[in-house]
Amino acid sequence: MATPIPTPEPHPWIRVALLLLLPLLATLVWWDGQHYDPDVLQFAKGGNASSADSAWIPEKIGTLVRIGKLRHYTKETLSDYVNGHADAYLAQGFKHLVVADYGVDATTNQPQLTVDVFDMEQPLNAFGMLMNETPANAKAVTIGAMGFAHGQGLDFIQGGFFIKLTTFTPDQPLETWAAHLATPLTAKTGKSALVFGFPDLGDTVSTRFIRENYHGLAFLRNVLVRQFKRGEVTFEAFLLTGSPNELAAVKKQLTEFLAREKTTTSTITEGSLPRLVIHDPYEGDWFVMERKSQWLGIFGTDAQTLETPLKDFFQP
Repeated sequence: MATPIPTPEPHPWIRVALLLLLPLLATLVWWDGQHYDPDVLQFAKGGNASSADSAWIPEKIGTLVRIGKLRHYTKETLSDYVNGHADAYLAQGFKHLVVADYGVDATTNQPQLTVDVFDMEQPLNAFGMLMNETPANAKAVTIGAMGFAHGQGLDFIQGGFFIKLTTFTPDQPLETWAAHLATPLTAKTGKSALVFGFPDLGDTVSTRFIRENYHGLAFLRNVLVRQFKRGEVTFEAFLLTGSPNELAAVKKQLTEFLAREKTTTSTITEGSLPRLVIHDPYEGDWFVMERKSQWLGIFGTDAQTLETPLKDFFQP
């Protein structure tokens, strides 16, 4: 195929597949090595709560009391707090940060707990940061919409907020403390609605979320890629959710790209699994299916081997 994008050059099947993933709005996923429900669920947009309105941050968490003033950081000053790591937050949609310290009494200068409240504006952005920040050996916790405890820290998300708790002594009740934060935050943001994501195509191997610049392409945003294993076969699926206009734009881009690259396709209309099959000269055939506001792309296996779960998904 020709190369419309400057080097480094991804395989053409990747570039085609990714055009199908532009408007993806899906979250709550299994991260390889973390013990959490592997079913991918999609966050609806939360309320309009803002971290700049910090009245919900409690004066007390358990037996600890808030010490000192709340510290506020903007896009311009974030690097003062997360030195060397601010770009990761900014790329993920960061809007505002509030930091609160808690200790045994209000006069102490030694906090026992620090709480970072990152306003990432949208639930999907908050999810992306949670995935970026959570180590592989983390323990899943039922705090907020999704959370993980690791060492002397606990991270969770609720609405468009990414919350980090850090304690400076071991064996502290982090889950209890986090619940003290999640309750007023949930009252402020409302519960995040969760709906279905990928169909049940097999055992989940891994799921990756990338907000933007997927494979170096700036216009490819909010990409969710899941690897499945079914029997002895491992394959990959791509899922997008979008408005009719968004999907029409993606379809137009795909059509133009395939024509420009002189890539042949087959449109399968008979049977219960209508689909577009792309005959990729490098990676073999892969296919795309469409259902209302969702597109699903799969490569590494054919539709016949997935007939039952695909029928259940697209024709419930």
